[in-house]
Amino acid sequence: MTEVYLDTSALIKLYVPEAFSTEVEDFVAQADALVISRLSVLEWHCVMARRLRTGMITEDYLNTARTEFTRHLAEDYFRIVPFDDSVMIDAIQMLDNVKPVPLRTLDALHLTAVRHANVTRLATADRVMADAARRLNLETDSFFV
Repeated sequence: MTEVYLDTSALIKLYVPEAFSTEVEDFVAQADALVISRLSVLEWHCVMARRLRTGMITEDYLNTARTEFTRHLAEDYFRIVPFDDSVMIDAIQMLDNVKPVPLRTLDALHLTAVRHANVTRLATADRVMADAARRLNLETDSFFV
């Protein structure tokens, strides 16, 4: 398998046990390289904070997961796609390419990051993201029912 971009819905499954976590872990183990964006890093922290607030995880669990995620970032476990104005501009233009999929703002940014990284494969646990990725002719690995 070549490089694969993990959107946040797939990325989070590496750190929190939930439906399809095992499948994502197995998938990642087969990838040659993993790609995320700067947006993914921010979203990871937001998702984990929300899970703490709602009682889905404990403070201890959050600290352990945060330590592991930070270590993965420091050890270049992921190639990180930087963000600049060109990503935002391209995201606006890309919206026409996925019609009629009701693409959300952050999903548009993720898909544009995939293109900026020259990656052709996306892993997601989000049905709308998967539909949009297919319209962009990305090889899409989906982790949902």
